[in-house]
Amino acid sequence: MNREISVEKIVGRWTGSADTGLTQRCKEAWDKPLMELSDLMVATLLNQKIAVPRILIEAEYRLENTDRDDSELFENQLQAAVTRAKASGIKQVHTAS
Repeated sequence: MNREISVEKIVGRWTGSADTGLTQRCKEAWDKPLMELSDLMVATLLNQKIAVPRILIEAEYRLENTDRDDSELFENQLQAAVTRAKASGIKQVHTAS
């Protein structure tokens, strides 16, 4: 799994404006490696259905292998985002990278 990939590498360059706080946060995270994103940002990207299923892979990796980074706005926010993503029919895709 390549955790150094960015959302930009997955879905392309950011286009359009970032007029709200939410879109501004997403734009700021767009070109950062997934491994550098906070748990809150990974949950946000999942909730906004951005770069899924690749973000789902990152989220599940974090839940299984790392401690929470205290960025979540509420306890288990990342887990809740994963649960919602899976409930919406998105499944994890295993990759060779």
